[in-house]
Parts: sequence; structure tokens; C-alpha cells
Amino acid sequence: MKKALIALGTIVIILIAFIGGLIVAENRAKVALEADVADYLDGCAITPDTIDVHGRPYLLYATQHTADLSYVDLDPAKGTNKDQVLVHRLVDGHADRLTRFITFDYPSGQVRPVKNPDDSYTEVATIDGKRVTFSARAEGNRLDVLADERFLTDRALPQAAEVRNVSAGDDGVVVEVEYADTDCR
Repeated sequence: MKKALIALGTIVIILIAFIGGLIVAENRAKVALEADVADYLDGCAITPDTIDVHGRPYLLYATQHTADLSYVDLDPAKGTNKDQVLVHRLVDGHADRLTRFITFDYPSGQVRPVKNPDDSYTEVATIDGKRVTFSARAEGNRLDVLADERFLTDRALPQAAEVRNVSAGDDGVVVEVEYADTDCR
């Protein structure tokens, strides 16, 4: 009976050590993937505030030097309240796509976004009872945001991009841009 308890105790200790080792390895793999994303963004002249790498197990992705999808929060500039980059499928320092969502502050006033029947946002908001349509255009490294075809604000981008979508959300005007060149280095 004593030998059986010693054998069982040994097995339990080995299992605990193995599981603990996996947890430590998983955390280190996540840190390594976040560092890969940060290095890639550094080459794109983008400074991350926080990085959230998605895709588990991290250990498997780290051994392949692949970050499937990463959400990167940037420090919002004046006139914006959220700035986020999505890095799509980063493999050995090259991303398939680099998408950025910048939420610009609304002009002052009472704002109510106009929604579609399916509750999705449109590019229209009502500001102090007046219907305003938002749009954006990218020219070179400059992003212009327009309200009823008149200049509202602008933003310098680290590289050329294409406007993919504009919507009037609860927190501001959300502009989605996709960078033209994902090979930043």
C-alpha cells in the first residue's frame, strides 16, 4: 500500500510539473508573439500601446512564427478617442493585411447615429437635429474626414492607405483604412 501511495504521489507531482511547464511555456510563447508583432509594427512606424494576440495555443503559433490575428491599441491622438490596428496573419515578419480603425470625435452637439434596419451603423448621424453624412478619403499619407463633403479633420498616416469604410458610431466617426503596403521594412 505504501509503495502504491508513493507511486501515485510521484505521478501527481510529475503531472503538476508538466502542467506548470505548459502554462509557463504558453505564457512565454504569447510574449514572444507579442514581441514579433511589436517588431513588425516598428518597421511600419506604428507605436503600439497594447497588443492582444489571438489564436491558441500560443505555443503552436510561436513555433511556426505566426500570429494569426492581433489587435493593437494605439494611443489616440487629439481629436480621436480610439485608434486600433489589426494585423492579419503575421508570418515571419510579413502580414497578409494591415487594417486600422480610427474613431474621430464628433463635432460638438447632440449626436445620434442613424442605424440600418439590422441595427448596424451607417455613415449618417443626426447632430442637433440636422442629418450629417460622413465620408473619408486618403491621399498619400494623409487621411481627410469629411462631414457633408466639407472638411472636418485630418490625420497623418505612416504610409499610404485606402479607405475601406466609414460609419457614424456611438463614440464617433469610425474610419477603416487598409494600408497599401504590408511589407513595412
